[in-house]
Amino acid sequence: MINMAQGLEFRLVSFDSMGAKSSSILVKTPDTSILIDPGAAILQKSFPLSDSEKQFYLHSAIHKIKEEMKEAEHIIISHYHFDHYMVDEDSCKTYLNSNMWIKDPNRWINHSQWDRSRQFLQSLSRLNGTTLKYSPPMQCHYKDPVKCLPIAFSMDFGDYQQRREELISKWRKRFLKMQKRWSSEKWVETVSDAIHFSDGCEFKTGDTTVRFSRPLFHGIEYSATGWVIATIIEYGGKKLLHTSDLQGPVIEDHAQWIIDESPDILILDGPPTYLLGYLLNRTNLDRSINNIIRIIKECVPDLIIYDHHLLRDPLYRERTEKVWETAEKMNVNLMTAAEYKGLVPVVLK
Repeated sequence: MINMAQGLEFRLVSFDSMGAKSSSILVKTPDTSILIDPGAAILQKSFPLSDSEKQFYLHSAIHKIKEEMKEAEHIIISHYHFDHYMVDEDSCKTYLNSNMWIKDPNRWINHSQWDRSRQFLQSLSRLNGTTLKYSPPMQCHYKDPVKCLPIAFSMDFGDYQQRREELISKWRKRFLKMQKRWSSEKWVETVSDAIHFSDGCEFKTGDTTVRFSRPLFHGIEYSATGWVIATIIEYGGKKLLHTSDLQGPVIEDHAQWIIDESPDILILDGPPTYLLGYLLNRTNLDRSINNIIRIIKECVPDLIIYDHHLLRDPLYRERTEKVWETAEKMNVNLMTAAEYKGLVPVVLK
């Protein structure tokens, strides 16, 4: 457990650089303990390890996370991807011993996570001895989410601009289909008083404040992977921000939000450079790099853990070289979770 002065402590539980897809951290203050994103998944087929080695690291990550779950008074689930939460029966039983703050399953959520969230709440309800309840949709109209991104949409991306506009128009139709589901199908209610939908909320316990962002795109605008909730924890004049899956961040307005928050400790997921040329193009990688450079220069955090997605690529450092150079010039501690723990990132072994 690392003490960042004034009583705010954290432990990096499981991250990609440690051998499994994960972004799990335990935060402690004198008031409480908070576990963010208790999940892990096996690394992709292209990752330079044998299947048996990947299984070893995955099982190790799951074991560590389950041990931390027993200690946590609050558990946060930023979205319903399996590297951010666990759904086995033992985990679900443990969840019920904590206060849970989970992504709203009824809006600002894509189709696959809509289904997963209901399966998850159904499991919790069954173990809690209750019946999952539904209600008519409580909201019918939604503002186009890109209207909350004035910086990103004021930019000109040169030769890519026309193609970007074509894709945005296409992806907007995908958003409208999701919105139709949120507006027409039954909403699920929380299973107990200890389970809360976190989007845009906050809570205080003693002198500790925990705040949750509005739903943020999981990567690019109108991302097919949906939305995530970032977490801010404040105690004793120190602030820790866990981004969840902003992938860089790739969107300029998300970077500005981080700068405005000005965290002392930033747990930042990087761009998925292992997908470069497939699901990540050069323009959006450059956006991610420029955005974190802005964060480093304008925010100057005490520490940035730069991990998750990025650490699936043996060339991660080469492909984000300017980021590391900027951090060194600004005297900002920028490192992977493995390096923070004194280890070599698994992808480099």
